[in-house]
Amino acid sequence: MILWQILLLFFCIFPIWSRLPEGQDLREIREDECYQKCFHQSAESCPDTHAPCRCQQLANCKKAVVCCNVNDQTLKEQLKCANLTTRQNEIEALHIRNATLEVLHLNLPEWKYLRSMTITDGHIKNVSEAFPKMTMVSCLNLSSNGIQGIQRRSLVNLYKLSYLDLSHNNLTEVPNFKIKGAVTLDILGNPSISCSSVSEAIGKSGITFNNENSTFCQTKNFYWFLSNDQVIISELRRIHELENNCISNCTCSPFVLNLGTKIPRVHTVAVNCSGSHLLTMPHKLPPHTVALDVSNNNITSLKELLDPSYKELIFLQADNNQITSIEQLEGTQFKSIFEFLSLKNNKITYIDTYLLEFYRPAVSVREVYLGLNKLTCDCTTMTDFKMWLQTKSDFIKDYKEIMCDTDEGDIRVVDIDPSKYCQSNEDWTDYIYYIIAAEVFLLVSLIAKVSYDYWVFKTAGYLPWPASKMPKLPCDWLCE
Repeated sequence: MILWQILLLFFCIFPIWSRLPEGQDLREIREDECYQKCFHQSAESCPDTHAPCRCQQLANCKKAVVCCNVNDQTLKEQLKCANLTTRQNEIEALHIRNATLEVLHLNLPEWKYLRSMTITDGHIKNVSEAFPKMTMVSCLNLSSNGIQGIQRRSLVNLYKLSYLDLSHNNLTEVPNFKIKGAVTLDILGNPSISCSSVSEAIGKSGITFNNENSTFCQTKNFYWFLSNDQVIISELRRIHELENNCISNCTCSPFVLNLGTKIPRVHTVAVNCSGSHLLTMPHKLPPHTVALDVSNNNITSLKELLDPSYKELIFLQADNNQITSIEQLEGTQFKSIFEFLSLKNNKITYIDTYLLEFYRPAVSVREVYLGLNKLTCDCTTMTDFKMWLQTKSDFIKDYKEIMCDTDEGDIRVVDIDPSKYCQSNEDWTDYIYYIIAAEVFLLVSLIAKVSYDYWVFKTAGYLPWPASKMPKLPCDWLCE
């Protein structure tokens, strides 16, 4: 019986003993939990409304202070009331609720030794100045205050910062802050925050975003987005990855034509390889590439348009290259769907007009630029191509700049007189008609003469002149 009591006592005590580190009791564990995470207290923790001090230390968190309903005039006084002074390690966690401040000054020495600083659910217009150097704050929560602006360098002295909550304010930019290790950033609920600023923050390798798939930013003046567009941060991250994994010697950027309502949206891509000393067009484009600029290179062919990665391409700019023909458009998807094609100042000498005709009714606007190419001009070019060019001037935007390479120098196709190139051919055609007519006339005359001579010989018995003067031929016996 005594043995069973000993065993029962052992199994009851052992679980508790095994979970407690040596030298630490339950009261200390509960108190440490106040500082292990970002310190945050509910409104029930506020001092009584009749209490003379609007800040108080918590009974279960001796190094934590909660303040409520302070303003510009009372903030410093109330902090001292709760023993929040400049003495190191006296207070480590602070939560201020419902503060009304025109400006939150961050250069107060009272903040320096805090490890967690939370100011929420208040009315703060701006945040100015910078924390004292080497401030210990690792968690900073300024959410739900309606803050409109934070000076760019206000947070640069927070070398131990690991969590920054700026959610539910009216910020337009993400402030700069010193990164030492990983930092989690929350900017949810800032409807006017700039995507350019957020993108800059994404570029910092140590940053991760809280609520990444539900936080939006404004795209005004950001790439080619429309000014009233909103993009979620996860999409911006994909854009950043696109830029960092682009084709060698090229730059990639979003080219959004219609954002739509589907989240996450598929962003179309614009690739710029201009002035990159390319000898060929890129052999493979990133997925969803719709625009490609390869101007100012030494490209000689468009054959890469046959690659499947070009299937969504509708904008191609390849000015100032060495391209000699547009025959490679045949059999490509691009020929049917393109909306913009610019091949100015290349080496094109002949243009197959059918390759530039419309094949997709959905393409309402199509622009083609072929200026400064020097065509080999002959009668066919002057008759067929010039006539086609004049009828397609709506989408051949620079048709007046297409040149003819002539002995007299470069002359615009639209200024060439076709008769200058087709004169000999027209005269030869006229002569052919005259010769045929003459031959027919002579043949009819010969048949008529022979028939007349035969009739005279049968009726009068003699041959009229000149048949009587003609010498007999070996075959005349057939007629006698």
